[in-house]
Amino acid sequence: MTPIFGYGSLILPTSLISRFENVDPELDDVYEGNTSRTVRPNALEKWEERRERIVYAPAKIWGFRRYYSLESDRGGTMLEAVRTDDPNDWINGVVVFGLTAEEEAQIKATETPYDYTGVRDPTLEYYVDPDRIDEYDVTDLSEVRLFANSAEHTDLTAEKPRNRTYHNRIVNGIMMIGEMYGSELATEFYRDFCATTYETAYDSTDASDFNTVAENDEISGDSSWAARR
Repeated sequence: MTPIFGYGSLILPTSLISRFENVDPELDDVYEGNTSRTVRPNALEKWEERRERIVYAPAKIWGFRRYYSLESDRGGTMLEAVRTDDPNDWINGVVVFGLTAEEEAQIKATETPYDYTGVRDPTLEYYVDPDRIDEYDVTDLSEVRLFANSAEHTDLTAEKPRNRTYHNRIVNGIMMIGEMYGSELATEFYRDFCATTYETAYDSTDASDFNTVAENDEISGDSSWAARR
């Protein structure tokens, strides 16, 4: 089956699992602050049961840009990728192998704001030696699929900054990648994520002005990866 490239909340394995497994408490409880953790223990248990089959391969893909520009019903904005086909544009994320067709369909049903886009002969660069991912042939993929915005990126605006809970869950996902592949990789991945993700500029009132997350974190004084670990 064609693997999925996850670049936002799907970076968090437990978020992926919750698309096709019932997890208690519900996600709304996390966003409303009714839980003590942003990663639910029940979801972790269900991920552990499947992590031998579902493999996460951290990677970069070229031809896309990523923005905090999709307004969320829970406040703030969530991420969307825009296909530019520009060889200088890239985002990082995870190539997800081992999903069943039913699981893929259920994930797709939770991502209705996006187009489910196929990328033929994708340009990918892995953060790890592909030999470490011996369950699947990751070096010769004819296609990956991801959830993207079909709009021209020059038309994007954002009235609101990132949803903080959503963003923190992605950071938790990067930490889990560190548990799989090492803390140095996670640090590199996090820095790349912040440098290639765009958000409404904290130092501007123009909704068409974007900074990188790294730039906004520096403006707000929230730039320490170590503080998040």
